[in-house]
Amino acid sequence: MSVVAQTSTSDPEARDREVFRAYGYCFGQQKSIDQIKRDFPQLRVSMSQAEAAFNVTFGKSCTAIGDKFGEAIRLKLNEEFNRYITGAPMSEAVAREFVAKIEARAKGDIETPVKETLLTFNPDFQEQPALEFMRGFTRPFSTEGHSKAKGLTVEIKVPMSWMSREGNRPNIVQFFKAEYGRSDASMLIEIREIIPPKGKKVTQRDLDAMFTPTNLKVFVPEGGVVLESKPIILEGQRGGMLVYDVTAGRLDLTLTMRTLSYMVFYKNRLISIQFSVGGLMQDRTKLIAQFVKTRPLFNMIANSMIIRDAYTGN
Repeated sequence: MSVVAQTSTSDPEARDREVFRAYGYCFGQQKSIDQIKRDFPQLRVSMSQAEAAFNVTFGKSCTAIGDKFGEAIRLKLNEEFNRYITGAPMSEAVAREFVAKIEARAKGDIETPVKETLLTFNPDFQEQPALEFMRGFTRPFSTEGHSKAKGLTVEIKVPMSWMSREGNRPNIVQFFKAEYGRSDASMLIEIREIIPPKGKKVTQRDLDAMFTPTNLKVFVPEGGVVLESKPIILEGQRGGMLVYDVTAGRLDLTLTMRTLSYMVFYKNRLISIQFSVGGLMQDRTKLIAQFVKTRPLFNMIANSMIIRDAYTGN
């Protein structure tokens, strides 16, 4: 079961465009809010309530994105946006619609990639990544109908701010990267089919043996250092949990990765959910700290897994 360090799924220029777009979104929204509160006194209370609801989650994000540019660049951006966002007169009907729109945005009804960028820059979520999941900013992922799923339907909740793509390797169903591709933290879902010898069935005894702390080490890449290893029950199925480190050279670089892997066995399929934080060896201390900080989120994602077939009798 090979594990390789992954680079960001979003190139630097694309990330910069996403940040500029999110800042313009925040700037334009605030300008409209201020205009409505000024021009429609009868809507001032409802507008202020909607604004406050939005700011609970996304207000800090807008501030953090603005701070990213520094004061001089921010002033130039504001001048540029003011040139294009004129604050044209609006009717009361349009103003009421905008109040409702802000209320919806406060609940996450924001277009991609602005929503993902705002969630990524939320300082609270950066400090405690599990908060995004706990506050309900998740989206479902299902393997239903996927060519690599081996006929299984596995469902899992993933933070909204995570970018996803199909896995590159044969058994990797989907790959996810935190902070919309900006982070060193990632996750993958792998499903392997294990076919026992003809006339044999996988027994309870076989499963107990497969997931002992010692035998679990067979799932660790060559050269990996095992830090934790134990049997678990996840989604009502027997399985195992591993934490291990891998260091590898690539060209003139030395890469390091710490991985948390959850595995369960269901009807001759081994379902793996692997969470990793990896990068250059010189950043190892920072990467391990990020792994520790993000591990509560990893656990929540894994615990959200549902093997739909187990409930439908398939």
